[in-house]
Amino acid sequence: MEDIYIRGIKLPHTVKGVVVVDENGDYNIYINNLLNYEMQLKTAEHEIKHIKLNHFYNYDPVIYNEIEASI
Repeated sequence: MEDIYIRGIKLPHTVKGVVVVDENGDYNIYINNLLNYEMQLKTAEHEIKHIKLNHFYNYDPVIYNEIEASI
């Protein structure tokens, strides 16, 4: 389906956000709700970049994908 769902949840302080692809092919973005609102928005944008750049279906090292999504 490739829909995108964004949810706020409590994550460890070192984790701002994460994307999980579910069995339907939808993207579930989890944003750390301990972050301030501005940082939550920036984190959501960063995670959406991972989706747009198709990082879930390449074999590049994670650090390369993180750098690319941060640009």
